[in-house]
Amino acid sequence: MQALSFDPAAANIGSDIVRGATQGLQAGMTAVPSTTALVPAGADEVSVQAAVAFAAEATAFLALHTAAQQELARTGTAILDIARIYTEVDAAAAGSVLGARPLAGYRVAG
Repeated sequence: MQALSFDPAAANIGSDIVRGATQGLQAGMTAVPSTTALVPAGADEVSVQAAVAFAAEATAFLALHTAAQQELARTGTAILDIARIYTEVDAAAAGSVLGARPLAGYRVAG
């Protein structure tokens, strides 16, 4: 059987991923007005079509960006949950091992 190991730094990494995803979501929301409400450069039909096309592309990109940041947040949360579970299980296992020690008045064999 292979021993399971866990690096406590994983919890910090999970927190960093969630924080970065939150900042990414905020940046995306900040970018919405300036990228989707573009005013045409001129009154001609080409400028209007270009502005509409740019806004459509920006909307699609921001939707993709939001989905990616949400996935990062879910991943970071999963890493945090894994770290919590490992910590709880390790503490419970250590408690059961420490609780099974012989009393101080008895000699340990060996």
